[in-house]
Amino acid sequence: MAGEEFRKIIQKQQEEIESLKRRAEFLTSLMDMSIILTTTFNMDELIRGVLTVSQRVMNSEASNVMLYNEEKGLLECKVALGQVAEKLENFFTLPLGQGVAGWVAQNLKSVLVPDVSKDSRFYSGVDERTGFVTKSIIAAPLIIQDKLLGVAEVINPLHGRSFTEEDLQLFEVFCRGVSVAVQNAQMHQRLLENHRVEQQLEMASIIQQGFLPRSFSLKEDGKYEIAAVNLPASMVGGDLYDCIQLRPDLLGLTIGDVSGKGVPAALYMARLLSDFRFYAHQIEEPTPTMMTLNEMLTERSQQGMFVTMIYLTLDLNQGELHYVNGGHVSPILFRQSIGGLITLEEGKGIPLGILNPTEYKEQRLLLEQGDLLVLFSDGVLDAKSRTGQSFRAGKLEKLICSSSNAPADLISSLTENIRSHMDGVSQFDDITIIALKWR
Repeated sequence: MAGEEFRKIIQKQQEEIESLKRRAEFLTSLMDMSIILTTTFNMDELIRGVLTVSQRVMNSEASNVMLYNEEKGLLECKVALGQVAEKLENFFTLPLGQGVAGWVAQNLKSVLVPDVSKDSRFYSGVDERTGFVTKSIIAAPLIIQDKLLGVAEVINPLHGRSFTEEDLQLFEVFCRGVSVAVQNAQMHQRLLENHRVEQQLEMASIIQQGFLPRSFSLKEDGKYEIAAVNLPASMVGGDLYDCIQLRPDLLGLTIGDVSGKGVPAALYMARLLSDFRFYAHQIEEPTPTMMTLNEMLTERSQQGMFVTMIYLTLDLNQGELHYVNGGHVSPILFRQSIGGLITLEEGKGIPLGILNPTEYKEQRLLLEQGDLLVLFSDGVLDAKSRTGQSFRAGKLEKLICSSSNAPADLISSLTENIRSHMDGVSQFDDITIIALKWR
């Protein structure tokens, strides 16, 4: 029985590694798309370029982008790829609510249809007109700030495979970039060239958020609880965080802050997060994982970019914490048994991506019942008030001590107090906070 369980664990890890490899390939495609965004503002060229990348990544037989004509209340096929593309481009229209694309546009929700013959939303008129045979569809809305721009579709997976939920998630991330591309072209057509940089930075933020966990509240047999928040600033996109299950009894947790701002920082962060997930599953121990990441980042370092980062693992049986700090803000531990705070300052190394080889010193800590660990980026202490005062470390520590110690409550309290401190002042840096409670 034990052998069978071990085989299942190995198989699951192999599947996760393959999934991470695909996500890394997907990230490369996002980088290809960013090049397209900066080389042309012609609507047809933009959409055709990103559709080509999309169809390659999704391994689909056909794809199309339909833009929303707000005046007519119709979706209009702008660009299509596939054997009947010429019969659709600039001719085919679809009312909101009709067909899969119309349903997506009306509901502003993505959809995966494994078999269109079993889905009442499917509109067969296109197939009847063109002779094309639609079997399976992934469709996602193109949205910017809750405004519908259109719908993108990939149709019929190749090589006998089927579209999966992972395909849907990746396509959703991709379509966020497509949304930015469409809006950029529309802005160019309206001679709003001065908004170009702002929209590129918005794309960076969208990519960043697409690679961060959508939800971050975990429990394991009541042993621990985690909550987190990421508040991206409008002009930066470099914070990262993640929580991964390395083994049934081992948890991996990381937080980091990429130097620089804008699109380069966002792409650097997304690639690093993919690399982290891949190597963390392979190596597990914090020190060799950090050394491997540092070696990779140093080799491909561009324009002096680097990242401060903490990686820790938690033994869920013993409560033993192993962690390595690569130049990041020191975590704070509230120890319930003494009713006070401990700043984990020992062994802090230099940021990743600056010098290789670099020695990182692994630290160990045995968590006690009631311990609360708080990790955060320097954006917390850099938050400025109207008079230019930073959010004080003493204020942060007081809030940690006075909280209910429930991670979600602490995150909510810290966020509220930081925003109150800024009092409407524009956020300069990303703010990321993670709270872990050991029960």
